[in-house]
Amino acid sequence: MGRYVYDMIENASATSNVDWVLFGDDERYPMSAPANMQGRSEIFPFRGDRFQLWEQLGLPQRAKALKVDLLHCTEGTLPLWQPVPTVVTLHDTLAWEEHDNDAWSRFYWNQLMPRALARCAAVITISDCSRRDILARWPSLEPKLTVIPHGINAAYLDEAATPTKSELQLQLRDHPYLVYLGGPLPRKRFDWALKVLQALNIPNLHLVACGFGAAARPAAEVLVPASLRDRVCFAPFLADDHLLALYRGASAVLYPTLYEGFGFPAIEAQAAGTPAIFSDLGSLAELVGPLADIVPPTDLAAWVAAVKRALELGEERLPKAAAARLWASRFSWARSSQDHVRVYERVSER
Repeated sequence: MGRYVYDMIENASATSNVDWVLFGDDERYPMSAPANMQGRSEIFPFRGDRFQLWEQLGLPQRAKALKVDLLHCTEGTLPLWQPVPTVVTLHDTLAWEEHDNDAWSRFYWNQLMPRALARCAAVITISDCSRRDILARWPSLEPKLTVIPHGINAAYLDEAATPTKSELQLQLRDHPYLVYLGGPLPRKRFDWALKVLQALNIPNLHLVACGFGAAARPAAEVLVPASLRDRVCFAPFLADDHLLALYRGASAVLYPTLYEGFGFPAIEAQAAGTPAIFSDLGSLAELVGPLADIVPPTDLAAWVAAVKRALELGEERLPKAAAARLWASRFSWARSSQDHVRVYERVSER
């Protein structure tokens, strides 16, 4: 979410005359705003957590007081009270399938949010797959629904870029390694990545697991079989430069997720010149490029074979990497930002 807001604003600020106000709810966490942003941050407390009074009363009240022309709620939820024209980015519909089953959650997701969506001025989503899922639930949203894919960092498209290796990558020395991205969520399937590594039975092949914060790491470490513990590394938070270097040095990226509204790793890996192994489920079917190896989600032999193909690419990887960078250039933050501003302009004109 942070990457989406930051990169969208940074690129929009370079090409359009928009004054931004970034709203936040916790003074302990200052906003990270692009240096070229014209505007300011407004971090203010309000009784109730972000998904209750702050979002439903505090946020629209502050937007009205500041007389903003438009409020853009970027994380998939929005207030029912909309005193100014309101746009929402609905990344996917997972929250309606995975929310808690207590009375408040049922009311919030199944009654409050659909009413708020019906009132808003525009809905942005990030893939054709998410668009289909949204319209299957709320067909009436079609006239105000726009698909705007995310972009990727421009450094991924620059063959001459020389990213810095992280300490973890340096510790791997010359060992070949795979990268898993996704963290602990069950649908991301870290356990499947471990099964693939174990089935490969290549003694010096390592796995770097990304997306596990300090709280999630102990439970993930328990899943690692004793035979793999010296070959599975958990990466700390990686800056963009370190992540690009990690991608480029990998033999392949394992992305066994069962559903994504938009799969950054599938694009980033290919743009970095690295084979990405995943199943074409949901929006991932829209991300099949020159370095994608598509396999059935539960066919372990197919996953093992795909990794072996990646390990044996040799000199064939270079032309595929060039083709993948060209393919990935369609996922541009500059283009995405321009499309966002067009939505803002349409709403403001109305």
